[in-house]
Amino acid sequence: MNREQRDSETTFGPLQLKNLWEPHILRDFELRVIMQMADCEGAVCRLLAGEPLGPSDRAPLEVANHVAKTKGFRPLFVASGQELRISDGGETVLLGFFESDVWSGRNPRQTRRA
Repeated sequence: MNREQRDSETTFGPLQLKNLWEPHILRDFELRVIMQMADCEGAVCRLLAGEPLGPSDRAPLEVANHVAKTKGFRPLFVASGQELRISDGGETVLLGFFESDVWSGRNPRQTRRA
């Protein structure tokens, strides 16, 4: 039997991915790490503004989903055909996140550049 331990929880069986949009103490920090590793700030801002995404926007959002999964979270972005969107419940969280001290206080030079 597999045993996964995360924070103060112990789960027997496969790790169940959590929803990053649910409030928890490290949510903004986790988002900052994911956004910086994936370098997807521009694509996310365009999604939030309702602007069309270019072909180069897809890869950073896929990287963000992969990083989120490795950290134990469900995908942040959903791809259906050529359309990409923020997963349910994420829009409001991301709008607040980009105005937070966690994001505005980051060092932009620490963002991964492809």
